[in-house]
Amino acid sequence: MSTPTRRAPRLVLSTTSLEVPVRAARDRSLEVANRFRESESLAVALVKAIEAGAEALYAVPSPALRAAMDELKRPVPVLARLPHLPLGDDLRHEHSLLIPTHDENPDVWSGMRAGIAAVSMLPASLQGDLAVRVAQRIEHEAASLGSRDVIGLAIAPEITDLALAAGHARFFERMVRFGRARFGGVAGFETRDLAYLVRRLHEWGVEPDFLIAAANPAGVGMTPVPLEVEAALERPGIPVLATELRGGGVGALAEGARYALEHGALGLLPDLVDLDDVGGELRALKLLLG
Repeated sequence: MSTPTRRAPRLVLSTTSLEVPVRAARDRSLEVANRFRESESLAVALVKAIEAGAEALYAVPSPALRAAMDELKRPVPVLARLPHLPLGDDLRHEHSLLIPTHDENPDVWSGMRAGIAAVSMLPASLQGDLAVRVAQRIEHEAASLGSRDVIGLAIAPEITDLALAAGHARFFERMVRFGRARFGGVAGFETRDLAYLVRRLHEWGVEPDFLIAAANPAGVGMTPVPLEVEAALERPGIPVLATELRGGGVGALAEGARYALEHGALGLLPDLVDLDDVGGELRALKLLLG
């Protein structure tokens, strides 16, 4: 399998814990949510992250994030985790792939990319394909992130692992093509079963630009067993961004980062819930990446 030609970011700050349940102590999650309740405080954290070397934010659509980004008056690269709404709703609720985005600052290039992406999905749409339903939801949700800021797409793990369990090879192929065409950047998948996903993608000959999965010395979230996940991390061909570096809070951030990189991860994706000093800790991770 050849190396993907598009480069995934290597250091990404995730803000998803503000909107999506994550493995962390309840008190810690509440503390972080409180700290970034005001858009100004979140905006300050985002600036510190970019200045410390983060190449992008990993984010889901939310009013809080959009308000924080509006405070900045500068572009902030976003790797979008989509779809965001509950899985059952995602698969039943359909929107036209060409629905207007209603962005406050319409972007003609965004509209053109949406049209290109729609054309690329036409064959699948005629078959009522899962990829089309997911693409429709993504198109509907992407507007609230600010289309000009999005540099890539990561399919949420609930959708990724559903398609993986169904052995839906075409879904993965079509979503990579759609994500690249729609956002003019990278396209990949977050998963809770890295070992199985890597194996199937190699069998199918599908080459996303990156995968996102847990990696930490405690083995938290590394299913089915850490040894298989380590083998998947080390297997060449598909870059992996390591997340859950602290294993739900049981380990140190630097320890988790070193573990992930030593086992072959391309990059690191810590979440706000993992950080006490956003700027300082991201700078330390940047040094580890070299």
